[in-house]
Amino acid sequence: MKKEAKYTIEESTLQDMLVEEPANDYFLQSFDFINLSREGIIKKFLIDLADKLSFTMQELAKVLHISERTLQRYHNNEKMSSDTSERALLLAQLYRRGISVLGSANNFKDWLKTPLPAFQQQTPLSYLDTAFGFSLVSDELGRIEHGIFA
Repeated sequence: MKKEAKYTIEESTLQDMLVEEPANDYFLQSFDFINLSREGIIKKFLIDLADKLSFTMQELAKVLHISERTLQRYHNNEKMSSDTSERALLLAQLYRRGISVLGSANNFKDWLKTPLPAFQQQTPLSYLDTAFGFSLVSDELGRIEHGIFA
């Protein structure tokens, strides 16, 4: 029997994560992300995020650590597992940060899929299959933000 969620975040708040002009301050705090990860996010949020990032289902499935077939089986309003939800939220945070640093969603999408010297001539996207990769990509955005180029 599934436990009742003690904490809920409006779907509109999830959609706010996909806004192309991110707010200067954090609209969700760490505890919100933890609770939202535990509760699970709906598949529709994942599909919207993939559309914003121009990800194929194969790319999204790789980042989320689930098979394409498993992803396809979920209904749009069905909640994903906590692990999948956590990775999707990390991706959404990275998307917002990328837009903030690089100036637009298109710039971020192009950057994410371009082989770069900072990533050993690999794409930043190719590193998003691990938590360490998310950290590496986020750190590189921080260097760009502060004008530190390798």
